Amino acid sequence: MKGIIFKELYISRKRIYISIATYLFLTLLCILVKLSASFGNIRLLDKEAVDSTVTITFYFFVFGLLLTISGMLVNNVPSDLKSHWSIYQRTLPFSEKQIVSAAYISNVVVLLVMNVFHTLMTAVMCALFNKRFQLYYIGVFLAASLLFFVFNAIIMFAFYRFRDPKKAQLFYGAVFTLVYLAFAFAFVGRIYEYDAMGRKEGARLAAQQGLSADAFPPESFQIQYIKEDIHSLAKFMQKFWWAIALLFIAIIILLFFASVKALARPADAVKPSKEKEKTKQSFFGSPRRQKAASEGDDD
Repeated sequence: MKGIIFKELYISRKRIYISIATYLFLTLLCILVKLSASFGNIRLLDKEAVDSTVTITFYFFVFGLLLTISGMLVNNVPSDLKSHWSIYQRTLPFSEKQIVSAAYISNVVVLLVMNVFHTLMTAVMCALFNKRFQLYYIGVFLAASLLFFVFNAIIMFAFYRFRDPKKAQLFYGAVFTLVYLAFAFAFVGRIYEYDAMGRKEGARLAAQQGLSADAFPPESFQIQYIKEDIHSLAKFMQKFWWAIALLFIAIIILLFFASVKALARPADAVKPSKEKEKTKQSFFGSPRRQKAASEGDDD
């Protein structure tokens, strides 16, 4: 199975190199922003603007650069389908479980290596930005890695299940769209709740101070409510991190066995996609002219 793991990593090498180059480039930009805030043009701004720029840059590095790690995950099923690797694969002494396990193990190795590297880089950036390294950073890194792993496992299952790039893209596109819409509706609903709570709090403060009802706009309370929600979410994750981890692991195990079952299906069980065959045009033009030309050649 080592050979399959090396094959997965070797085929994905270009994508991994691009993701690493993007990570290093963004890291360099963050360092340049910090140097500019200390010695360059950003230092000429007022202190509040400088502090805000430095803080945003730091948290962009710590959490924003996690997205580059998602580009390093191994998923070579589409290229395997194009190259008809599955035909040759069935002649090898490997079971479907070992083949899927090789892809999963490759992703685990990539995520572990990048998590260790990003943690060390975060410690270096904490020293550079004069920030304190927080232990919850590691929890966020692991949670993001599990989320990336689940999304990649869904994509792999889609390709194993349908063995057709178009159908697989429609499937996981629909899944991701539903997840996005669920979060979007929840966020919009929470924004409306912030507005109602802000109006109520503004009316209460205005009545206490004898001011007009619009003296305290509801938008002035939203940042406070968002901070409270973030702190509540952080406390919930700290308290029930084990339940969240078990949920992600259960989903990954379910997708693993579903992928093994889908890969074990014979090729005859998969309905090929119906593609319209286009009539090839030659130098002679239409098929009728081609037929006439061939008859002329026979004469």
